Amino acid sequence: MYLMEISNFSSFSPFRVAKKHSVPNNLDLISRSFDDALLCRLKTLTPPSISLSWLSKAVDFLALAQSEARVLISNLKVAALDDSLAWYLDDSVKLLDLCNSVSADIERFRQRRLLLTFVLHLLGDGNQSPEKLRRASKALSDFERCASDLGKRSNAEVLVRDLATGLRNVPRGKASSVGKLVRRTVHAVGLVTVFVAGGVVATIHGSPEMVRVGVPAEFSWAESLNELESEVSAELKRQFGGEKDKKQKGLLEELEDVGTRVREVCEVIDDLAGVAVEEEEEKKRLIDVVKELERATGSFSDGLERLSNGVNEMFNGVLCNRNHMLEKVRERERGVGPKAINKT
Repeated sequence: MYLMEISNFSSFSPFRVAKKHSVPNNLDLISRSFDDALLCRLKTLTPPSISLSWLSKAVDFLALAQSEARVLISNLKVAALDDSLAWYLDDSVKLLDLCNSVSADIERFRQRRLLLTFVLHLLGDGNQSPEKLRRASKALSDFERCASDLGKRSNAEVLVRDLATGLRNVPRGKASSVGKLVRRTVHAVGLVTVFVAGGVVATIHGSPEMVRVGVPAEFSWAESLNELESEVSAELKRQFGGEKDKKQKGLLEELEDVGTRVREVCEVIDDLAGVAVEEEEEKKRLIDVVKELERATGSFSDGLERLSNGVNEMFNGVLCNRNHMLEKVRERERGVGPKAINKT
């Protein structure tokens, strides 16, 4: 289910910061504090594994970066939209669309999880009648078959590439001290957005290639993010780039564990086809593999919900940023912003 329908806004013309607005004299300190916070949180994203747990941490990191950027810009009391904020408004629509696309992928994972829940319901009580075994076998076959559907209806990769391309259009040239800090902050958020979005989309879709951005050396956290980006890219190629990809494309760590347990349950069900169900040894064997499937399903479910919550928080944060900036436009149109001030 989509997070929210997104309204389309036309491009905004860049406006200057009001000349009479007071400019803080500690802009360098504000900038360094923002960079230090990013660097500190980047270090918590240890060399990655292809897992829902790591993706959730990455999305949480991005949501915090978006939130801190909003606070920074708000504290500067920018009197109107400058060119960087106008650029962000246009580009943020793609990020909201991307959140919706990833949420749709998560929903497809949830549909697969329902099949596992049904199997656990059938086999979890120890009453393994031939009819229950047949229905469980069919549900597990459906679970395996659904894997090929992930990403078929998604435009997420296109959106990530559009976001990366948009970084080339970050406004440059002359600007006030406040304008330079706003521009730098918006650029920084754009860079970490492409990194996180590229990793999430490539991992969920099982792609050996991710959209890479490369952070310029002017940012103190550039080396850390560039190294992390290389590690993520190498892990994706290792996991999805070889022969394994043909059989297990799109498997996260938690989902791969589930897949292993599914195959074990299927093997036992097949073995039971010509065996008396009453045999205690065979019954115990099935009970054991079903317990392992239940454990793996629980881990997969927890990771999936945490990622979903992170994407929701991201969506709401970006929407909050947009609303804050759009209010500046409305103030100007009503004549209560810098336009009115400059007339007096």
